[in-house]
Amino acid sequence: MVVNELDLNLTYLISCMIFGYTKGGFMYRGSNPSALRSRDEIVKAFLSLLSHTSLEQISIKMIMDSTGLSRQTFYQIFDSKEEVLEFYLDTIFEKFIEHYSQQTIGSLCDAAKLFFAFFGEYKEILGLIIQNGKSCVLQRKCREYLQRDSYFHYARNKAESQEEQKYAATFVISGMVAMLEQWLREEQPSIDTRQMALLVCRITGTKP
Repeated sequence: MVVNELDLNLTYLISCMIFGYTKGGFMYRGSNPSALRSRDEIVKAFLSLLSHTSLEQISIKMIMDSTGLSRQTFYQIFDSKEEVLEFYLDTIFEKFIEHYSQQTIGSLCDAAKLFFAFFGEYKEILGLIIQNGKSCVLQRKCREYLQRDSYFHYARNKAESQEEQKYAATFVISGMVAMLEQWLREEQPSIDTRQMALLVCRITGTKP
């Protein structure tokens, strides 16, 4: 059977209506139960492959063969394997934001304890992401989620202007992310997440 351009455009339009996605690199944002289950299966398969295969070698076919779903289903939800990675990191940071919003954070020391303890639980997968040369994505997500929220509000207290507040937040976030990356790169870290947090306390002169 010959599929012409009109058929393809019609298929795309129907997919947009049913699955809630659009072209141009926008991942699925709808609430269709079937699409959500497929999305979760794709993410699960991707992470499983990443545990023993480099990101560069992972193909869409490999991911979908692992799920038993069609290649078309992948593109109804994600634009690329990199977008799967972005989505997974988004879920982690959203969990972090929800977690810290339930805590009392009064100082940089408190923030460091919470930050390292939370992300330390994801050492294996975050380590794999860094090993695959995607530390820049982790850094970007940290800036994206933490700078836009009140997580480092205390870092801005001594800043004298709004412009200084942005630099103060960047200083704190960049330093802690760099420490986390260093820890993740080590197969057998010489210190644990609690010790890293206490080191931040000592360096900044804040009380544990």
